[in-house]
Amino acid sequence: MIKKIKNIGCYLKKLGIFFLFFLMNIFTAQTLTVEQIDSQQQIEYDRLIKNGDINKAVLQELKLIKNAEAIHYTKGEIRGHINLANAFFILNRNKESLHFLEIAEKKLKNFNDDLLKSRMYYLYGVHYYSLSLHKLAIKYFDTSLKFAYKIPDRQERERRKQFVYDWKRSSFSYLGMMDSVYSNERKCMSAPKPMLYISISDRHLKAMNTDSAEYYINKANELVLAKKIPLEGKINVLRAYGALYCEKKEYEKALKYLFESLELSQKMGSKERCLEACKLIAKVYKKMNNIQKENEYLAKYSLLRDNIALEEERTINIPVEKFLNDEMEKEKEEKGTLYYSIIIIILASLGIVIFILYKYKRKQRHKDLLFSQKEEEADMLKNRLNTTLDEVIELAKKNDPSLLVRFKMVYPDFCDSVLKINPKIINSELIFCAYLKLNFSTKEIATYTHVGSKAVQNRKNRIRKKLNIPSDEDINIWLNKIG
Repeated sequence: MIKKIKNIGCYLKKLGIFFLFFLMNIFTAQTLTVEQIDSQQQIEYDRLIKNGDINKAVLQELKLIKNAEAIHYTKGEIRGHINLANAFFILNRNKESLHFLEIAEKKLKNFNDDLLKSRMYYLYGVHYYSLSLHKLAIKYFDTSLKFAYKIPDRQERERRKQFVYDWKRSSFSYLGMMDSVYSNERKCMSAPKPMLYISISDRHLKAMNTDSAEYYINKANELVLAKKIPLEGKINVLRAYGALYCEKKEYEKALKYLFESLELSQKMGSKERCLEACKLIAKVYKKMNNIQKENEYLAKYSLLRDNIALEEERTINIPVEKFLNDEMEKEKEEKGTLYYSIIIIILASLGIVIFILYKYKRKQRHKDLLFSQKEEEADMLKNRLNTTLDEVIELAKKNDPSLLVRFKMVYPDFCDSVLKINPKIINSELIFCAYLKLNFSTKEIATYTHVGSKAVQNRKNRIRKKLNIPSDEDINIWLNKIG
């Protein structure tokens, strides 16, 4: 019964949104020319994105798509859907982003434009990147690159290529394919972005080369100061400075940069960047032994992460839902407007009947929704971790070169913990520790790594010595206690 009430209430809400914007459209309707649509979708859209006014960019594109439809300007419609997909991706609203990408893809089947196709496949690539499906992401980036090479305008052609090289570089980094990383980095150097230098800086920071790390962060900052870089670029640079000064034990300076990064992230509406800032702030307070502040920002981090999908609806959701309803209505009209109208009438009638009950049950429904989504998120996380762990075990059995990269995804703190005990531990020894952490026996390790059991035992003894593991303690159990 409650489920039915939820569904009917949802349809009733959407029906109200439809009538609200029907009235708004009557009073605000304005037809623009092709030139005006092009100008707003390119120049003004870029300005809004660079300033971090993502919500304004969404509202603008919804309006422009309607104008493009009114004058049968297909290119404006497709560009508008791709712009919306990009804006929603920045806002971490992937469901809406993919919805608008799918609409653009359908329209592009009957419309030939290499720039729009390059942008579309690029955005599919960044979605797969965000899901850690890097091989698939690279496939879409390569398709985007294929169309980018065909773009007539040289400046735009190079711009699209640089976007692709930058993201491919990052995907190859996650896959541990460093030759490909360096190759794409060299291509990116012709028109570098702040994140390129920040990524290089991160590598130096992990290797405890703070001087080199600072050099590349400064290079990223120079780009932010010298060019019209999107607000996200400044946010990333500030966060990078915070991480740097945290490692240099200049904690007050680290907090200054991180709080500024957090403030700008909140302004832009980027939940992911807020999460990253809160996590680093908590880390700094931990190093300062300020337990109260550490717990405060850990709580903010956890709350933001847990409620990221349950955040209260912003005003922008009203036109977005209306727009999505319009798209659904168009598809259903092709199958028969009469059938759709009957469904709306029935649902509206049922909505009126249960409206009072819906109001009284609203609070309980909200609690049920929170509980259900938290359960689903927990199940998804559990399944993903199990899948990733199984994959790591299979990589270990195959002695795959990418084992250490995937192992770090499952046990992100393990290698750092080992290196804190002995910074001179090298990668091959970390891989060996990974085998021990995964509870492989001496015989199994010898089999998978193609060495003798005696050699494995000798390596165990060397690891035990380097990590100061007591001789009377089982090395596997000891390693399982850290990270």
